[in-house]
Amino acid sequence: MEVTRGAIVLAAGPGDFARKPRPFLVVQSDIFNETHASFTLCPLTSWIGGETLFRVPLAPSESTGLVEESEAQVDKMQSLRRERIVKVIGHAPTTVMEHVDQALRRWLAL
Repeated sequence: MEVTRGAIVLAAGPGDFARKPRPFLVVQSDIFNETHASFTLCPLTSWIGGETLFRVPLAPSESTGLVEESEAQVDKMQSLRRERIVKVIGHAPTTVMEHVDQALRRWLAL
């Protein structure tokens, strides 16, 4: 399974989230994907709160693999071991990833 930046994956998260795989957005650089033991991800949620400074909307579509309106939770970014990724279900559009980059810069003060 090839996991790249912008991929939307199902993964077993930490703690209570480990029981049921949930969608995440891959945000780390592709430079590290083949060799690093983990991936840096933003969890996706279908609870839309509208915090546009650090949450990025994703529409359901065949290309994203999502069935509900969702938001990438930049404020809850985490790294998970590659074994926790179950499968790739889709990919975020370039415009969404540009908004994610802006939100990451704001959240991390870069």
